[in-house]
Amino acid sequence: MDYLAHGLWSYIVFHKIKKVWYAVFFGLLPDNLSWAVYLIYSLFTNGFNFGAPVVSEIPNWVFALYNVSHSLIVASFFIILFGFIYKKIIVYMLAWPMAILMDVISHTRDFLPTPFLWPLTDWKFDGVSWGSPKFMIINYVLITIGLIYVLLRKRESYKRM
Repeated sequence: MDYLAHGLWSYIVFHKIKKVWYAVFFGLLPDNLSWAVYLIYSLFTNGFNFGAPVVSEIPNWVFALYNVSHSLIVASFFIILFGFIYKKIIVYMLAWPMAILMDVISHTRDFLPTPFLWPLTDWKFDGVSWGSPKFMIINYVLITIGLIYVLLRKRESYKRM
């Protein structure tokens, strides 16, 4: 799924919690830990290039970061670890595995499949490309409906005050 959609879905799903922006942060975390790091690296080494990257030109360390940041095993480990530390589930951290699951279904094996079970296995689900026009239209129509719903609910709650 694209970066903006991850942030918007995180906001929609977690809009009722006090720290909704933390949820957005964790929803963007998998891509920030891999592709944002690569983007910064690329800006300093190659300059800025528009369009999809050529997979064969992406350094191996980016895929290592991608494996770690897009793994439900890794995300679960950290959620459980922080749950033990704080003696409660940190709800906004659940946006991380949600983003991974969205990537599982919205990436194909042909282009950047999601290693959601890394390091246990390298098997990857063959989903639907998030870049296809049909997927993008459906996704952003649903996001728009979700945002309208959230905004109407917030408006109603302000009227009650």
